[in-house]
Amino acid sequence: MELGSKQHKQLLLKSILKVAWKTASIGIFIGILLIIPSIFRENTFSSGLAYSGYAVIIGFVAYAAFIAWRKYHKLIKNFS
Repeated sequence: MELGSKQHKQLLLKSILKVAWKTASIGIFIGILLIIPSIFRENTFSSGLAYSGYAVIIGFVAYAAFIAWRKYHKLIKNFS
């Protein structure tokens, strides 16, 4: 496999997406753990945890997308 070949680009893209998915899934897991108390008991504390859970999910997904975009431009654009 040569550098810059179609197969090489596919493997790079696959590894970038794999890292992004792992990062996003960690955030989704933590966010869901924070949201769970508001399902069983609705009070101010559990509502605050739910809002922070939503913020964690959005933050991790945005961070994963940013990291994937940055790695894509850093690695794959050089081979174009």
